[in-house]
Amino acid sequence: MRKTLAKQWCAALLLVCALSPSAQAASQKLVPLGVPVGVRMTAAGVVVSAMTTVDSPAGEICPGQQAGLEAGDILQAANGETLSSSSQLAEIVKQSRGNPIRFTGLRGDTDISVSVQPVKSKTTGTYQIGILVRDSMAGIGTLTYVDPESGEFGALGHPVSDIDSGALMPLETGSIVSASVIGVVAGEAGTPGELVGTYEFSREIGQLNENTACGIFGTLTDSSLYSAAYAVDTAEKEEIYTGKAEILLCVSGKTPEYYEIVIEKVAMNAVDGRSLTIRVTDPELLEKTGGIVPGMSGSPILQDGKLVGAVTHVLVNNPARGYGIFIENMLDAAE
Repeated sequence: MRKTLAKQWCAALLLVCALSPSAQAASQKLVPLGVPVGVRMTAAGVVVSAMTTVDSPAGEICPGQQAGLEAGDILQAANGETLSSSSQLAEIVKQSRGNPIRFTGLRGDTDISVSVQPVKSKTTGTYQIGILVRDSMAGIGTLTYVDPESGEFGALGHPVSDIDSGALMPLETGSIVSASVIGVVAGEAGTPGELVGTYEFSREIGQLNENTACGIFGTLTDSSLYSAAYAVDTAEKEEIYTGKAEILLCVSGKTPEYYEIVIEKVAMNAVDGRSLTIRVTDPELLEKTGGIVPGMSGSPILQDGKLVGAVTHVLVNNPARGYGIFIENMLDAAE
């Protein structure tokens, strides 16, 4: 019978993560987790998810696009009023009476300022600007590590992004809640599959502080997730090699287990969460999930008893294979 995480916390198989580049050479150790969680976030502003058209008297037009807005833009203020929700933006447009609205915000790391002229829809009789926006999200992911001294954690290994535009959602507030995996849609060539989870929204177990290109970071408030666990060393990227390794993840309930993989490639200079190319070799995991599926993002990767990285992406055409990020990159981002 495969041993569960609770029975297999030993120095040879556990992970340690330092909290900063300078701390990696010190003796501080972190605990690998592999625990499923629900992630909730509200954005600092609203994200333009997509452009749409308005049936104006002049024909089908998109005022937002005509003014220069693009999918992925972050709108932070309208006529000087700080934006905090999509409903607030809808009300501002509704009350505009067709007068131009000056938006300020971000496009990537660049400040933008755009004046949009609302037009009246022939169908609804209301003013519209032809953009679809999102101000929050929720989903399932996996905790990668925690510092047992401070409770600071890292998860996902990639950013929380708008599902339509792909834009990184700027974090206003966020939390993680207890979750359980209740089912698996196995991945097949061309179909990535997924972990199906249920959340306990009334049970917050941590707060989010950062949403970065290398993962999400914050502080756990429920120490029971790691109080009985041991910590291990992290590996610098130069230590990682092609060959056998393990991933720690949960495919049922809340208790993670170890599964065998092979690291097929180590890309030293990758900056997009594809530092490691991995292949699942564990027969049990292949039978259960087909390999890597969405929801596994953040699952710790171990080699020679050290934490080397976290799972980030699946290869859609070959779900037995996927990508991972160096733990070193996650720790740098946590700073």
